[in-house]
Amino acid sequence: MRCRSLWDCVFSLTVFSFLVSTIVAAEGVKSPGRSASRELLQIKDSGDDGIMPEDVAGPSESPSQFKASPTPAKRTSKNGATARETIASKIQSVAEPSAKSPAAAAPLPDSTEENSKSKVPEDALRPIPDAMEGGPVNVEAASFKGVTPGVSKKQDVAKAWGEPKKTMDQKDATVQLYSIEPFNRVEVSYLGNVVSSVIIRFERPYPAEAVAKQLDLVTVRPVLVSNELGESLGLSYPERGVLFAFEVAKESDKPSRKVAQIVLEPITAEPFVLRAETTLTSRYDLSRRDLEQALSLEPGNARAHWLLSRVLVSMDSPEKAVTETAEAVKLDPSNPHYRVTLAQVLAQLGRLPEASEEAKKAVDASGQRPHVKARALCLIGDLAASGSKPDYKKAIAFHTQALQIADPLLTDPHPAIRIAAKEVLIDAHLGAAHDIAWGDWKEKNKAVARWLERAVAVANDLAGNEGGSQEQLLRVHIRSMAAYVGLRGGIDPGPTIRAMISTGDALIAAANDPIRKAQLQADMGLALYDAVQIYQMRSEKEDALRCGEQAAGYLSKVNEAKPSTSSSYLLGRLYFRLGAINAAGDHAGAVRWYDKAIPLLEQPTTEELAADLGRHGESFVTMGVSYWEAGRQKKAVTLSEKGIAWMEQAVKQGTLDSTALAIPYNNLSAMHRTLGAAEKATRYQEMASRAKKEKLK
Repeated sequence: MRCRSLWDCVFSLTVFSFLVSTIVAAEGVKSPGRSASRELLQIKDSGDDGIMPEDVAGPSESPSQFKASPTPAKRTSKNGATARETIASKIQSVAEPSAKSPAAAAPLPDSTEENSKSKVPEDALRPIPDAMEGGPVNVEAASFKGVTPGVSKKQDVAKAWGEPKKTMDQKDATVQLYSIEPFNRVEVSYLGNVVSSVIIRFERPYPAEAVAKQLDLVTVRPVLVSNELGESLGLSYPERGVLFAFEVAKESDKPSRKVAQIVLEPITAEPFVLRAETTLTSRYDLSRRDLEQALSLEPGNARAHWLLSRVLVSMDSPEKAVTETAEAVKLDPSNPHYRVTLAQVLAQLGRLPEASEEAKKAVDASGQRPHVKARALCLIGDLAASGSKPDYKKAIAFHTQALQIADPLLTDPHPAIRIAAKEVLIDAHLGAAHDIAWGDWKEKNKAVARWLERAVAVANDLAGNEGGSQEQLLRVHIRSMAAYVGLRGGIDPGPTIRAMISTGDALIAAANDPIRKAQLQADMGLALYDAVQIYQMRSEKEDALRCGEQAAGYLSKVNEAKPSTSSSYLLGRLYFRLGAINAAGDHAGAVRWYDKAIPLLEQPTTEELAADLGRHGESFVTMGVSYWEAGRQKKAVTLSEKGIAWMEQAVKQGTLDSTALAIPYNNLSAMHRTLGAAEKATRYQEMASRAKKEKLK
């Protein structure tokens, strides 16, 4: 049954009697800088040991993990309201009255937390996702007794319903009151001569699930509407322009799911935007579909552009994301959230100077929204710790500022502000840990451990007391691994690895979106790749191999699900590293890993390897040695020649010193001499000699 005629059918006296009996019977039922992950970041020297002052430092988003800001941001639209605020106001309006210096000591986190006074919420509370999902539904506004909001005119209403009981002229609209059996009170509002809404008030409230079932709305995925304090106000059905307004709950912590009024409106963008937020981090396909629908209805909806950019980042499309975020900033340049996200996406694309400028603009635009300012300062700290010349002392200064701003908001009565502050605090402590681990500080091991402990505590609080996801805790564990690499094995990663695998596997098993599942697997694989390097630094070979095999398990699933040059190359680098670990005493074991690595490492194009040709070539030369020792001499020569060719290209590019070719030339000379190819052996020996002379110069 199509929605246009649904209401005409349902709200006949006979059918409604059945509805009432069904609802009454149902009333008793309650409703329900990743570091070495990329193997490219250079290990920095740590500072001398010394004492530690009780300084305070703050937040960060990993330099290699720039993602859209997790804090829901306020959209300044024509009326300055977010999607939630707009829809919530509708429900509330229809409710019945009632220069290098010596290393400094590493800063430690402050053990005290200040409370803050209550603040008026500036942002939307996170929408609560409804569990029901369905396929695409036709977008078609509901009608009642022949009247369709956005289509019907005054004369159409008069023809269908007769004269109203009462007409009220208000400032911006006209309201007519009708009694339409079996309803004593039906209100029709007009903008100009066109019906803008129809409000049907029940004599008594009925359970939402039963009403939706009887009105054939079960195929439409609803979205729960709440106010800034998290109190449930109603349900919106975007594809139908239907809004259920709940009766006012007697107790704020026990929301009512009973419908007191039904509101029919034209199809608008806001309900789609609100629903998109409920699946923003769990079902990218659903969010993207809703946001594209919203933009087809309202192309100038800045918030929809912003949210779509975040979805596109999550779907690994940063180039498209930056276009959407830039459009959001263009439409609403005063919104600091949009600028924060734009800065994050620019950073992900490697455009760090532009990212820094946008983050500074976000700070300037944050005004009286301290949690937004803290997020922007956090990002500036991340950017300072990124790039080819990271400044960790500058970074920790910004992280400190962000922490000091976010800390007093921990007890804010408004969930939106409180949750945002806690998310910044998590990044604050992770940022400080990263800065200290990779910077030049004293007492680094002890300080980093303290910062990470605090990050875990805040993540647990967010999950336990705010209904947050375990993903924040997983993120803490993953970024802890990057910090441990910076400490060069100074902290045993074992406990963190075990906690990370336990949390990560549970999230992977629960993930419904295949893209999200693959992202979690990739994050786990990269973190375990870090663990391989940490255990190598600790000279713990068996643990390094174990973590490497676990990392390969996760990364191979990612590559199988969505093969790409980058994922194949990363997996190949991991196989190479595992082979290199085995090569110390077991060339046959090394070759078993190299056999897996070579097909993956031979795939990347020169363009993809442009900045990494030297190391890539050295890897092939290294593998050639093990193949030679394992008796596979022809393969050894082939690999050595390929490796040398890549290294020679790197020398021409200026990314590798020519002296690095001395050992590879010597290796190949010895191989050819053993195989009886004297002329080739002599030629490569002469090339090795020239390379050595360059080194002496």
